[in-house]
Amino acid sequence: MPDRYLGRTIGKYRVTRLLGAGAYSWVYEAVDQDLEIPVALKVLRPEYAGQDAAETRFKREAATAARLRHPNIVTVRDVGQVDGAAFVAMDLHPLTLGRRLSLMGRLPEPEVVRLGLGIAAALATAHASGVIHRDIKPDNILLDADGEAVVADFGLARALAGASSVSATNQVLGTPQYFSPEQARGLELDGRSDLYALGVTLFRAATGKLPFDGEDWYAVARQHIEVPAPSPRSVVPELTPEFDAMVLRLLAKEPGDRFANAVQAVDALAALPTAPERSVNLPRLASATIEAFRLPGRRRSGWVAALLLITLVGVFGWLVSRGGVGLPVIGERVDSALADTTVRPTVALTPTDSAPAVDTTPPPATRTAPAVGSRPTRPVPRKVTLDLTATDSAELYLNNRQVGTARFAGEVDLDERLELHAVVADAPTNCRTARRDTVLTGLKAGDRVTLAFAVRGCVPVRYKVQPNDARVLFKSLDGGSSIETRADSAVSVLVPIGRYVLIATAPRCLAYTDTIVVKRGGSTEPKPLKMICPE
Repeated sequence: MPDRYLGRTIGKYRVTRLLGAGAYSWVYEAVDQDLEIPVALKVLRPEYAGQDAAETRFKREAATAARLRHPNIVTVRDVGQVDGAAFVAMDLHPLTLGRRLSLMGRLPEPEVVRLGLGIAAALATAHASGVIHRDIKPDNILLDADGEAVVADFGLARALAGASSVSATNQVLGTPQYFSPEQARGLELDGRSDLYALGVTLFRAATGKLPFDGEDWYAVARQHIEVPAPSPRSVVPELTPEFDAMVLRLLAKEPGDRFANAVQAVDALAALPTAPERSVNLPRLASATIEAFRLPGRRRSGWVAALLLITLVGVFGWLVSRGGVGLPVIGERVDSALADTTVRPTVALTPTDSAPAVDTTPPPATRTAPAVGSRPTRPVPRKVTLDLTATDSAELYLNNRQVGTARFAGEVDLDERLELHAVVADAPTNCRTARRDTVLTGLKAGDRVTLAFAVRGCVPVRYKVQPNDARVLFKSLDGGSSIETRADSAVSVLVPIGRYVLIATAPRCLAYTDTIVVKRGGSTEPKPLKMICPE
């Protein structure tokens, strides 16, 4: 079980909480006791210890990521093995793109483009170093403190020369929903296969849907090979035509119809009208093939230029070593927070809760031809006033667009449905109190709605309880749910922030009772709790 390492020390790392589980490994948050900093600790699952294939893949991931130095590639700090536990220590980024999409459904186009820039820049560096990733997907894209993309999980990575999508046991490697057509067919791969997976990732992030899905991997693989990719704008019409065209090019069936390399993909993303302002009007590194994406008249910037310069240096060095001319042709897991639809409107209007809709396009305004000789009039926008508050500094979203943090007050366009979300974005993946949703329907122009969203993040609470057969209850004093666990699990239990009565009971022992406040920044050492047990 993944919790076997909670509260334990592996080498110099003290494990504090579980972040996620994969087919070969478990990922924990841990503390480097020498440097006193948090890290992500990836541990090979015990059932694979001693298996050459699993250990080889595990070590290859660490070695591959360690030699790729780039701001958008996860930094490996340490590799080791202690008491049969093989581990890799990396910089800690607890939130993934997959987790964010499970909370939000889809993201605004500017955010998708910004994340795409980081992923494409990371791929350009990897490809220039002769490495293809082979498993680009939202769960392998971490988000740093600034919300920038950090590519992780190089477990399936292979050298560009002779890279195959088939393992030594004739298994097709990767995640079927993100397969490139050549990967699905078991052919030799280059970096353009990663660009196809990037296209699927951008499609998923911008629309809330996958371009291809099915009941089994074979049905999905056939669609990647045979069925033309749908237009992102057919799912979300408000996406820009330029973004739509770029994603469809990434999703081309033939590798030669995609961008020739990740550097050109960076160029295309930076030239989109919804790209970060600092990335537009940079000197283009590719060719006139992306001129259709150019948007004149916006400011230049610096950080993307530096990013691309780093990438160019790597590409150039690789070219020199191979004697080439010109640019070469290179090529889920966690539980989502449960939606709690309980809200407390402070006016007579009661919102109706329902499942969120993907299509958030406002209805077109009705136009009528003016009478002859009369002055044309513009339709007056119909508005409603919202006053939204959320606890724990949660992010507030209206129709999948962030409108504020902790508080939003203002007028918005009236629509048939107004979808509202409050999300504690940095909450652990299995924190069930981190999100509240509601959908408002039946509103009229001029209505005013006040809503309060009671959302709470979670933190690990740690107690070392004796005797071992004790039961530990956290009884909420704030109207939330109570949490009960065993003594051996109390060494690290995830509890929503708030006030509790702690009650410990065990046979033949006096009950232990205490009032506690759970808040961020608590001690990482388990607190001793020894019950009085008369003989």
